[in-house]
Amino acid sequence: MDFIRAGQQLVARGQLTGGTRWLQRRTRFESAEQSHPRRGRICRPVSSAGTGTGLARAPQAGRAAFRDSIGLTRTPERTPLNAKVLRTHDLGDYVLENVIFYSRPETPVPANIYLPKTPPGRRLPAVLSVLGHWLGDGKAAEQNQILAQKLVQLGFLVMTYDAIGHGERNDRGNTHHHAGYSLLPLGETIAGWMVWDSIRAADYLQSRPDVDPQRIGIAGNSGGGLNTLFTSALDSRFRAAVVAGYVFEFQSWMKYGGSHCTCVYLPGLSRSMEWFEIAGLTAPRPLLMLQGARDSIFPRTSARRAGRATEALYSILGEHKNARLDLIPNEPHGLTKPFREAIYGWMKLHLTGSGDGQPISEGEVSALPSNDPRLLCDPDGKLLSGAPSIVQLAIRNAAKIGRSTSREQQLEYVRRLIAPGNEESDLQRVRTVEKLNISGGTREKVVFLSEIGEYVPALLWRPNATKPRMVLIANSKGKAAVDEPSLVEPLLAAAFAVLAVDLRGRGETLATRANGRDNNYHFVSHSIMWGRPLAGRRGFDVSRSVDYVASRPDLSIDGLVAVGVGDVALPVLLASTADTRISRAVSAGYDLSFASQMIAGRNTSREQLLKTWNSGVMANGKLDDGEHQADAGSVIPGVLNVFDLPEFAGMRSDRPLLVCGARNMRSPEQQRAWETEMSRDTRSWFRPDEPFTAELLLSWLR
Repeated sequence: MDFIRAGQQLVARGQLTGGTRWLQRRTRFESAEQSHPRRGRICRPVSSAGTGTGLARAPQAGRAAFRDSIGLTRTPERTPLNAKVLRTHDLGDYVLENVIFYSRPETPVPANIYLPKTPPGRRLPAVLSVLGHWLGDGKAAEQNQILAQKLVQLGFLVMTYDAIGHGERNDRGNTHHHAGYSLLPLGETIAGWMVWDSIRAADYLQSRPDVDPQRIGIAGNSGGGLNTLFTSALDSRFRAAVVAGYVFEFQSWMKYGGSHCTCVYLPGLSRSMEWFEIAGLTAPRPLLMLQGARDSIFPRTSARRAGRATEALYSILGEHKNARLDLIPNEPHGLTKPFREAIYGWMKLHLTGSGDGQPISEGEVSALPSNDPRLLCDPDGKLLSGAPSIVQLAIRNAAKIGRSTSREQQLEYVRRLIAPGNEESDLQRVRTVEKLNISGGTREKVVFLSEIGEYVPALLWRPNATKPRMVLIANSKGKAAVDEPSLVEPLLAAAFAVLAVDLRGRGETLATRANGRDNNYHFVSHSIMWGRPLAGRRGFDVSRSVDYVASRPDLSIDGLVAVGVGDVALPVLLASTADTRISRAVSAGYDLSFASQMIAGRNTSREQLLKTWNSGVMANGKLDDGEHQADAGSVIPGVLNVFDLPEFAGMRSDRPLLVCGARNMRSPEQQRAWETEMSRDTRSWFRPDEPFTAELLLSWLR
């Protein structure tokens, strides 16, 4: 889409609040991406999807860019739906069908169809009602039932299905955090899988003889609003859409909003598109935007700006009647009655041509109890329990990837990951906070700047020697974990200086909030959405730590060794691969494959899973199934399409590597891949079963 041209028109008309700032930011971004293609962003900017000559090119260019971010550049194969109506229930005023269809060969989707009692042979308008985060009840949630029943009274056929991780699909390998972070290394997203389910649901609706294929709408609240916004943007078969409880500005929300579900964070999205630009991909098809004035997740000021910008975009196209923002007074986040009544009116007008699009009174509608077995497609669990989870499918798909990238392409990818955020690095503004004499040398507390707003606190142990060689250590537990006599003292005795650093979000830079959660997940998710994965930014911190060493006339940079312990071994591997000033590198206590990060939730009861699916990951950004652990900050979107961890050895040319104390070892193939790569340099050691110690390090260095 020629979004800059559209934005200029919006600003000129005074219809884009904050539009001048947005336009300046967008113009600077696109210019910078074209001038500096290696500046750390891994996801393609929107402008590269097509140059465009105006609004006529909007759908093609914008949709291509959005597909890239959501992981649907290559859409899955449209395999047979194998749809079955399992049971039919006559419920008086309407008929309820329990249906199973397959959105992918091994992905059954349980759905309910609500049918009015009409004469045979009649084709009905249909509405796909997509779920918000009703994990336990899923499609059987009371508000969802009421919406479907009232739409049936108005003459619609309604389809609603259990989203991934919801209702009958609730599984520890399907929760959005665990499934989402498992899909990211493949270049896919949980939101993309959700959208594909909805696209295949439309395929099913169009296959039914009682549905008019030209009159299908989609509506949803919260996570269902996300699903609606994204699906309508990519599938023009939906002739009308209602996005409820998911109207906001990305920039405002990232600044002021709290942590949220992984389905919201699409790689690079906030650097390439704003919310209204995605909404504009539905244009000129009718789009209703609903937000509660008391919504505590997406504040109304942000919703108002996003909604008004969308309305203005429709106005430019001459379709101002087809977009409307309703801020509903006194309503919180949820699919409450006023939201549902607005949906009735919008669908009635735009799918049947009757009414004025204003809310229609709901009247009295009674829902079945959410545990009524008639609302279940698989009451005994025999059908769905045999289906692999999303995490299992991700692990399987990771093993099938055939990469054809060259070493130079892989190296360029790594360089982009750790590249400076700006054209040139900032001054480091070094401060020495404390300097003490210790046995055999000195210890300093120092702080230096990595990039604007990101300081690196460090401890420096320096032996009584002239320009000693340097061992740079980053530990996922922070620099305090390095301050152990068994590690530091042998290195000082061997005349090595030791610099222990806190990479961003580690040690002193890891804040704890009032609710006991730390800021790691917030850091991780926003870095993904900004298109600069946290592992890469931490790798940049490592390289800046080398800058600090180089600035010290009393330290030697020759033969510098960088050590990463735990999850921060990945930033060390990234930095030591791209930064040739690092002569040797150590990966200790880390994975052997990016696929090892594909971890389901803990094996627990359904009740406990429903309580902890969200808080377990959002509390500290950790993936943990009780046996395997990983930091979500080590997840790099799309990385497995370029290289896997063993290929670090080959990218390093003649600079030795030590790998020890490996964790999450899942298959002999992972170990064999490392052995093959490491065998090319006899100075490189592969000791996966041996823990990292000063003795091992010194032995290797000799």
